[in-house]
Amino acid sequence: MQAPCRVVIFTSMIAMAGAVAKNVWAREEPAPVAAPDEETEEEDSESPASTPAPTDTASGQPATPSSDQAAKESPLPSEREVVMNHVGQAGISIMPGTGYRLVVPYGDIRCGDSSGNVSKRVCTHILPFFLDLQLSYGAFPRLDFIVDLRFAIQKDPATANSHQVALAPGIRYWVDQGVALKFYATGQAIYDHTDYIQVSKSDFALRNADGLMYDAIKNLGFFFQVGWTVGLARWFRLEFDAGLGMQIRFQ
Repeated sequence: MQAPCRVVIFTSMIAMAGAVAKNVWAREEPAPVAAPDEETEEEDSESPASTPAPTDTASGQPATPSSDQAAKESPLPSEREVVMNHVGQAGISIMPGTGYRLVVPYGDIRCGDSSGNVSKRVCTHILPFFLDLQLSYGAFPRLDFIVDLRFAIQKDPATANSHQVALAPGIRYWVDQGVALKFYATGQAIYDHTDYIQVSKSDFALRNADGLMYDAIKNLGFFFQVGWTVGLARWFRLEFDAGLGMQIRFQ
């Protein structure tokens, strides 16, 4: 009886050991990988492939952008630096001013001294308040052609009851160029047609004016200048004047 019992017990132990091992192997077995969805595969197939950068077939280097593409990528005109010169621009300016005059007549002539003494040989007087109108054209970056027309607002004391009228063509040289704030100098020939007493109505003189202009924008500038004039034909005269003005320019 003991032998059959031992066989039954041994057989039961083997069966239990097999069941336990099977359960352990089932827990350690990895889970199967889920198959990708069809929608995911379709999205992947529809996504565009990345295009390689264009290369130069001759050198194998990345191709440089064309001129049209470079022009598109270049900054807009408003973003570029504006060059403040007057080349190709016609301008008109207005400048009120005044000054001081010294006159030495060649004979016993009334020259309009501020004291009212007609017998004085050297006359000095405040230059009558005037208005200068100027036309200009920028021919070169540093050179403008100019024409000044001067009208005296006040009566000239050396005349009976007249006002100064003068025309002064010439050139203006820009000491600085391409900047908003710049110095300039002018050289001009003057024809004066003021009706003075006892002397010719026509007089010729030379003039220089030195000034400083600030271009607020490319077509508008404000300036201050001082000038001096020397005349010898009618009598010897030396004038100093100064004024503030504004210039408008057209392309």
